[in-house]
Amino acid sequence: MSASPAVSCAHLRHKGMYVLAEPDEHETSYYDRYDARVFWCTCTQKPYGPDGNPAHAETCRDGRDCCK
Repeated sequence: MSASPAVSCAHLRHKGMYVLAEPDEHETSYYDRYDARVFWCTCTQKPYGPDGNPAHAETCRDGRDCCK
């Protein structure tokens, strides 16, 4: 049995979604665990959803009233 990734809300966005780039195989930097992405909701155009709670990949999921 394989684990399937959780699906975020269709209204959730971050700038990295609009960058067309492929990883550089010669890159020598290490993986940084800090998530520096800034999220926003397309419903509000702000960093929080219609319910007033933060827009983030970990919080914008099924079960949240505004999540589609």
